[in-house]
Amino acid sequence: MNCDQNCPDLPITNTPRAVPAVTGKKRIRGSVSVLSVLFMCSGILAAAEPDSTSASLTLKAQCSVPFSNNAVLQRGIPLPVWGKSLPEAKVTVSFEKQTKTAVADKDGGWRVILDPLTAIKLSSPNEVPKGERMTLITELDGKTETATLENLVVGDVWLCAGQSNMAGGVRANKNGRYPEGTLTEANYPGFRHKLTSDSDAWVACTPETTNSFKQVAFFFGRDVYREALVPIGIVAAAVGGSNVESWLNQEPNELGGHYQKLIAPIVGYGIRGMVWYQGESNTKDGLKYQPKLTSLIEGWRKAWKQGDFPFYIVQLPGQGAPPEEGADPAGGGDWAETRQAQFQTLAVKNTGMAVTIDIGHGSVHPPNKYDTGIRLARLALHNDYGFTKLVPTGPLYESQKIEGDTIRITFQHADNGLMFAEKNGILPPEPTPDTKLEWLAIQAKDGTWHRAEGKIDGPELLVSSKDVKEPIAARYAYVSRPVGCMLYNKDGLPAAPFRTDEPKGSRK
Repeated sequence: MNCDQNCPDLPITNTPRAVPAVTGKKRIRGSVSVLSVLFMCSGILAAAEPDSTSASLTLKAQCSVPFSNNAVLQRGIPLPVWGKSLPEAKVTVSFEKQTKTAVADKDGGWRVILDPLTAIKLSSPNEVPKGERMTLITELDGKTETATLENLVVGDVWLCAGQSNMAGGVRANKNGRYPEGTLTEANYPGFRHKLTSDSDAWVACTPETTNSFKQVAFFFGRDVYREALVPIGIVAAAVGGSNVESWLNQEPNELGGHYQKLIAPIVGYGIRGMVWYQGESNTKDGLKYQPKLTSLIEGWRKAWKQGDFPFYIVQLPGQGAPPEEGADPAGGGDWAETRQAQFQTLAVKNTGMAVTIDIGHGSVHPPNKYDTGIRLARLALHNDYGFTKLVPTGPLYESQKIEGDTIRITFQHADNGLMFAEKNGILPPEPTPDTKLEWLAIQAKDGTWHRAEGKIDGPELLVSSKDVKEPIAARYAYVSRPVGCMLYNKDGLPAAPFRTDEPKGSRK
């Protein structure tokens, strides 16, 4: 990939981009990927919650989650640093030639704001970035204490959250989950993440530490890191089986338990953006998932007070068995409607969606997290790091036009053309130009749905059926799990499932 700009120097503006508008009920139980609730700050136990009792306070500065050794600090924004000391203690924070002072309040809480920092520029992904020390001096009644945080680097921090498919860790390469050599070559000192067990430090990526990373977050962060060549930090907060309600933080919803436990303690820690992989536990909602997801995005942005930072969604992959022969051509069902709800959420500014419909599995946990991670990375690289020539995602439905007995479908992100293809594992999709495109349906004027055929016309798709003379709408892959020949752009990215009938998505 070639960056179109000097990527490491790109400012953080959070300027809203034009975004597409739009476009299972099994409860999942799995491992819990959580932020450490307790961290060490130079040997002093840090309070996990901001309302620590006075009995736990010391004059020596206690750093709040997730400030600790080896941390990645967010570049380009006024950067909050906070923690605990004794009430009325004077706290002086020094970092990179900056010195900021605050006085602890009656509960011992203190907070300073560092001026925007500049990211370390790396010559290669294997370069060891020069870490800096943060010094925290606390003074009260003639007594002084000093605490330090070591080996801090400045770059970009991404918060990765959701349920079990985000919580799953990097595993052994069973049955080709990812390319050979992926882990043995993973010597990336500037790519770091927060361990999901109690620890006093972030962990840098080495061949020996890869199994402590969360798999989707690993492939996402690794690709962003290798291309952008700035330190990348991953903060993971995911809980297997969790529903979206448990992560919400604003009216009219109750404060979600997972938000309160895992997100509230880190609100305000500088981040570049957010990656969200969740929805399996909300498939019963179908289209009603959209306002909940929108509420989550808006609520977290409001809490962070960093503007409309990027928020990238993983659209649910296929799940379960393909529909049986003779099934209703219109498709539908919980999983299809939940994907539609995720697509419609793209009407929220500065959002994006990684399409994974082609890497589904019979179980709710598809083993291929490699493609999921690198597709998320494409979104970030294109939108946030200046790789504007990199196509960010697969074709997204934009509009339809009735042309006699045919419907012409136009897409975003199909400028280089479309293709029919089949995907096998982590291999790139193999073009199958002579194979019939599956999972197309067309609606007649009388409201009936019929199986349809598709024909590619450059960047557009022509949909028709010999049984329909006056079509009014079309659908593609609007089922729980489509398989076989599917629609891609020439860049090898799958088209998102779509429906041109109501509910209509907003437009880019």
